[in-house]
Amino acid sequence: MNAKILVVDNDDLIQSLVPVVVSGSDHTTTVATSLQMALEVLQEHRFDLVITVLYLPDGSGLQLLNEIQKKYALTNIIVITSFPDIEMVRTALREGAFDYLIKPIMPSESIDASDRIIEQKRRQEDRDVLDNRLEAIFRGVDDAIIVLKEGWRIVQVNAAATRLLGLGPSSINQLLKEEITWLFPTVELLLQQAQEEGEGERAVRMITMNEGGVERILNCTASLFHDPTHNTQGTILVVRDESRLAVLERETKTRQGWHGLVGFSQPMQEIYELIERLAHVDTTVLITGETGTGKELAARALHDAGSRRNGPFVAVNCAALPAGLLESELFGHVRGAFTNAIRDKQGRFKMADGGTIFLDEIGDIPMETQVRLLRVLQEQVIEVVGDSRPIKVDVRVVTATHRRLSELVRDGQFREDLFYRLKVVEIHMPPLREHKIDLPILVDHFLAKFNARLKRAVKGVSEEVMMALVEYNWPGNVRELGHVLEHAMVMSPQSILVWSNLPPDFRHIVPLPKKAQPQQAVSRGGRPLSSGQPAGTGPDRETILQCLVDSHWQLQVAASRLKISRSTLWRRMKAMELHHLMKAEKNKT
Repeated sequence: MNAKILVVDNDDLIQSLVPVVVSGSDHTTTVATSLQMALEVLQEHRFDLVITVLYLPDGSGLQLLNEIQKKYALTNIIVITSFPDIEMVRTALREGAFDYLIKPIMPSESIDASDRIIEQKRRQEDRDVLDNRLEAIFRGVDDAIIVLKEGWRIVQVNAAATRLLGLGPSSINQLLKEEITWLFPTVELLLQQAQEEGEGERAVRMITMNEGGVERILNCTASLFHDPTHNTQGTILVVRDESRLAVLERETKTRQGWHGLVGFSQPMQEIYELIERLAHVDTTVLITGETGTGKELAARALHDAGSRRNGPFVAVNCAALPAGLLESELFGHVRGAFTNAIRDKQGRFKMADGGTIFLDEIGDIPMETQVRLLRVLQEQVIEVVGDSRPIKVDVRVVTATHRRLSELVRDGQFREDLFYRLKVVEIHMPPLREHKIDLPILVDHFLAKFNARLKRAVKGVSEEVMMALVEYNWPGNVRELGHVLEHAMVMSPQSILVWSNLPPDFRHIVPLPKKAQPQQAVSRGGRPLSSGQPAGTGPDRETILQCLVDSHWQLQVAASRLKISRSTLWRRMKAMELHHLMKAEKNKT
């Protein structure tokens, strides 16, 4: 680092000191022979270092030192004395001098002193740059940053901490638990975790809370900070408000699908929103719906979206287990509990500890098992078959059935108290015939799934196949649709599935659809629409959907068949909430 040095002295030392300093380093040296001359030079130029004697013809080095301290704070001073004057030197050091030299000065001493002070200045400038950068980051980020000392006492906060948490200058030196009482009980565990994990590690916690009827999602991290010798100096707590991000993410998820569930339609969006609300609430949930509507997928989504997602998800099909083995499967048994019980067996409830157990076809369990299940729900304990000792379990119970439990209760086949305990909240999965608008997306989903499994490259389905899929009522729902498409892919040698690839029984039920004639709109049932429709009425939603499917979502073709302009078709699609499906078509291609 090149530095500018001012040497202030009026005797022959100048003739010896200046050449040594200049030749021994890359610094530039200026000479002043009096206090007044030094002050004038300082006004005109900036110096990094001033080397001055204590006694000058028109004043003292202490006067020069005081002027420099007042006006040129970044300039360092070394004082020179021609005889041991300890008190004067002490005064100079006390008032801000960096070091002192005693005449006669050896060349190595002057070079060493100047280089040391220049090196210190360089390091200070580096620290200042770093401090400025950190201050800019500290001031500019949107995350709340709180610096804490021992006992979680606040020593520094940024502007975002004021916006997000209400912390400000008055919070400095206050205890965190007294400044944010509403948040501290949650973040205290996080701060303790950071201390346990030690240097270089971060503790992270997502906090969901309801504040004044508004959901807030806070991402909190805590980490220790240290001095250069790795002694812990305190903890930095960072709080990020992800409420807006969560809303945007939720909106994005519901456009095409979410956690394995697929669909654009309003019924499916309502399912996503309900699961989202229930995900972080450990209440029992009953999922109802016809066979094949995706009840287990909904249960898995409920698990994956909640706080138990890192725990196990255990699914049990109650209808597939004999009544005599059901209790052993659910609760486990000890050796010798019954014939052929040759070893201890862990039950599904114990396997699901810390996670979720999904009891499918709950309406098929016998009465005696219903009694034991009711106790599990009420007390969160199980009893292993053959052992009366209660075992505590932490399990979320989600059940499903395609039967009407209320009718089973009325007929005495299902306990009423268990029915109400299970049906705290019900999620009803709609049959596919009620959201056929999702068929194009479901077809794309299954084609991608089977392409990966069968190592195929099927790109889509023909117009006749799509028309047939729309016409069919799907008693087996989404599961049946998957089976039909898998059969077609196995049978198809080409990249587009055609009518002949569909299962024979399906083709027997749904006759080969007739293609709509050009320039003529067709209804969902294939009937030609009269060209003399009342002015201003236009085609209905089902007709527009059918034409879009028939034309493979080519707007110009569909508009031509409907005898309306392309712009009119687009406006009606937006009004009928059909325009979202165009994104699925773009993803497909």
